[in-house]
Amino acid sequence: MNKAQIIKQLHQARPEHVLWVKEGRKLVKGVPEDQIIKPQQCAVCNFTVWYETEGHKLVNIPLLQNLQELHHEIHSAYTSLYFTTFDRRTKARATIISGDVEIPIDELPFRRKKLKVLESKTIKFLKALLVIEKQVEALEEEVFENGWLV
Repeated sequence: MNKAQIIKQLHQARPEHVLWVKEGRKLVKGVPEDQIIKPQQCAVCNFTVWYETEGHKLVNIPLLQNLQELHHEIHSAYTSLYFTTFDRRTKARATIISGDVEIPIDELPFRRKKLKVLESKTIKFLKALLVIEKQVEALEEEVFENGWLV
């Protein structure tokens, strides 16, 4: 792994995670399920795959170590928003609670709150990616090659 490869991975992580915010906004707007991207497990995300194989070796960038936890929270926030929107059990719960009378539940405020969490965590993630990228770019190539990685 060299400096250019690391920067490439950091660049690729941006649009891949901005996508979840765009999809979250569609969920809140009420776009049909067949027009929404289903959640992706964090473990199969390109960023996690890179982090688990190479990224975690960058021990001189403590922010990168914390970024994986934030990354997991982004995926969890989108997954929660998606299933809150399309989980058919919501109707069943409402019917049971109301004694077999179907009562519509307005979950829009709850979904808006989930979207705000998704947006704020994604913004933190994107800012951290920029900071890490600047740290990597600031390293001289020979310093990077002589001991930056464990």
